[in-house]
Amino acid sequence: MDDSPNNAFEALRTLVVRLSSSDGFPVELGGEVVRRVTLVGDADGELGLKAGAIGRSHGLIEKLGELLEELSVEAVSLPGRGTADDDERALIAAALAACSLHDVQVTCGGEAPLSGPGADRDRRAAARARSGDDARTVTAVISAWNKREDVRANLLGIRAQTRPFDDVVVVDNHSSDGTAQMIRDEFPEVRLVVMPNSAYGACETFNVGFSTALTEYIAILDDDVVLTPWWLERSLARMAEEPETTAVVSTKVVEPGMPDSFRDAEALNRERYMSTFRGCASLARKEAVDKAGGYDERLFIYGNERDLTCRLLNLGYRVLQFPGAETFHRTPFGLQMGKRSLFYHARNAWLGMLKYAPAKDLARMPFLVLTKVLLRGRKAEEAGEVTDAVGTIGVGKSLRETKGAWWIVARALFSVLYNVPYCLKRREPVQAPDFELPLQ
Repeated sequence: MDDSPNNAFEALRTLVVRLSSSDGFPVELGGEVVRRVTLVGDADGELGLKAGAIGRSHGLIEKLGELLEELSVEAVSLPGRGTADDDERALIAAALAACSLHDVQVTCGGEAPLSGPGADRDRRAAARARSGDDARTVTAVISAWNKREDVRANLLGIRAQTRPFDDVVVVDNHSSDGTAQMIRDEFPEVRLVVMPNSAYGACETFNVGFSTALTEYIAILDDDVVLTPWWLERSLARMAEEPETTAVVSTKVVEPGMPDSFRDAEALNRERYMSTFRGCASLARKEAVDKAGGYDERLFIYGNERDLTCRLLNLGYRVLQFPGAETFHRTPFGLQMGKRSLFYHARNAWLGMLKYAPAKDLARMPFLVLTKVLLRGRKAEEAGEVTDAVGTIGVGKSLRETKGAWWIVARALFSVLYNVPYCLKRREPVQAPDFELPLQ
């Protein structure tokens, strides 16, 4: 073959890989076993992607990793990193992230070969330098607990961003599955905070991460999300179009078991200002989060995003739904089954509204919960009628299938009554037009 590495993609998106030793690879591409692996652009593509879809593919790194292992790839040749093509930039970032984990040698645009980790560090530094006048800085903040493989996939997705993060902070809630050691071994660029025990709630561990961040923006990420390669680039670009009063850009989330009717619902696929945000994958102004006081740690877990949004609204900020950036969340669609989930969802919805709902809305809430949540049918939920209060999707099923469900709800009610003085002390009804009860 006499093609140069820079022509490896051509009209199709193609990796040139070396499958066994070859002294001449990749300068001459004349090794013993060299193969072009077509990823995009024809029906026989190895990964079955369509042109323009690479940056929206949340499973790209895993697919590339499987391909590298299946073919026993020793080296990969990629185009030059100065390309302006969105597909190529996304594939280069994803390929380098995959090669960094599998220790595959990488050459970009005829440059000197680098090991996978070295090429990935070089690529991130070069991409950040190309941002030019964009001095904005972003920290990815992740709260993790006993999800080692999910965290690995998450951090690889962060490595594969076309616009790299400036910093990554993982707050590990004293995991017992080796999460912290995996991060130390495989992701040296990550700043790791390990809590002294596992009794801390997600609200507190996220707050630790927020306080650790030193950048203008923070990306609030669950441990089990995988960002698509364009996520940060497009979220930042959208944030740049907003006034400084927009505190959060909440991105689109796709989950296992999510019905097409919900994923494609009109209200979830248009830009609008909201009364909450998706805490598994949102971009926020750190200053605004700090002014609002971060998450209320008494909530422990669940409902914390809406609670924080109420304080942001009271400070004059807004939250924007932005479907132009997409995230894959590995947690299945709807309310998670189990006693803890049911307890905190039921309790925290009331604690938040005791603090922030106007009196007339608070008075209507019991009737609305009964008619709009407890008696709501599964078809209505799956059709996309529930847009913001996604934590209520499946509550009827949880009440039917969780052992001792009504006792759990009673315990939640007792906890609400116990916390009435706490809520009244902090009560500040929201008058902003974006405010809604946690029912829609």
